[in-house]
Amino acid sequence: MLKLQSRSFLLALLMSSLLLILGCSDSTTGPPAAMEAAPDFNMTLFEGGDFQLNAQKGKVVVMNFFASWCVSCGEETPVIEKLSHKYSPQTVVFLAIAVDDTEKKAKEFMKKMGLTIPAGLDKTGKIKEAYGIYGMPTTFFIDKNGKVSYFHAGVVTEELLKHEIDKLL
Repeated sequence: MLKLQSRSFLLALLMSSLLLILGCSDSTTGPPAAMEAAPDFNMTLFEGGDFQLNAQKGKVVVMNFFASWCVSCGEETPVIEKLSHKYSPQTVVFLAIAVDDTEKKAKEFMKKMGLTIPAGLDKTGKIKEAYGIYGMPTTFFIDKNGKVSYFHAGVVTEELLKHEIDKLL
């Protein structure tokens, strides 16, 4: 009995140590704070052309970070697609950014889910790093002045999307 308790204790200690080490890693910075300038980036879009965040000033930008392997990402996709048609592209720009993925798998995911908003792959991981992304899905709301208004880690709902977008219009 004592041997079993010792093994359980050692296993718990090992797991705790691993979590502590991973949690203390300085390789990923936290997300930009509210009302902080959103980090600029330039990304090639799947459908051709480029997207540069700074070129979107004067518009609200909704950036959704996703991955083809992310089950939760599929849950929110229909809502994002629906609302991307509700708001004028001259006023609100939706962008999907695939991270930790391949272009082929990200495109297949978008096709399967019926997601038609502009999208591209963060090939180098620099966008993910600049935004402090630590899990998928994550959605950022950027105001007309290029500042982060809010970010949501996890699945977004229609109500949340509408609320955050309407606040910025």
